[in-house]
Amino acid sequence: MTRTCPNCGNATIPVREVLFADYVCPSCKRMVGVTGAASFVFAVLIFVTTLVTTFIIFLQFDVYAAILWFSLPIGALSYIKARYCPLQRKNR
Repeated sequence: MTRTCPNCGNATIPVREVLFADYVCPSCKRMVGVTGAASFVFAVLIFVTTLVTTFIIFLQFDVYAAILWFSLPIGALSYIKARYCPLQRKNR
């Protein structure tokens, strides 16, 4: 699955590369990444969702289930951020 570069228009940016950091487009050699506002909103959303759902799992089950659950909302929301948030060109 790839994203389209906002600079050159080629679909050369893999989603996995935009999950946690900026990425250099192999076609135009320009650094691209998720916009700052979207990155901030998703950081807060990931933090709150992880804490709330982990607490709920801890109350219903046990500490071991909460530990296993902890990474699921982080990975799921990070993927949604990388897949659907608008990309922008960034300076190096």
